[in-house]
Amino acid sequence: MSKTTQKPKMRIKLKSYDLRVLENTVSKIVGLLLKSGAKIKGPIPLPKKKKIYTVLRSHFVYKDSREQFERITYTRLIDVVQLWPKTIETLQNVSVPVWVSVEAKVY
Repeated sequence: MSKTTQKPKMRIKLKSYDLRVLENTVSKIVGLLLKSGAKIKGPIPLPKKKKIYTVLRSHFVYKDSREQFERITYTRLIDVVQLWPKTIETLQNVSVPVWVSVEAKVY
């Protein structure tokens, strides 16, 4: 199969610090993709990334007293195997919450 006859594919990567908001956004996008007639694989949950910050409680004394804070990033991946022009139009009109990062690549 040559490259000229291949249909375009799309990979959508969603990231958020809040799991509930991310799952709601993913379900909304998957519903719109299925309604537009696209064939998808996913959503695939990727491993969560945990970033831990250690901070001194006091800046002058009590060096052994520290606090730790963590930030967890949740990621979901959706592969659109069969892409239609109607699919791209519906994805452009989707309203996504501010705290959800969306990356879409067509290849």
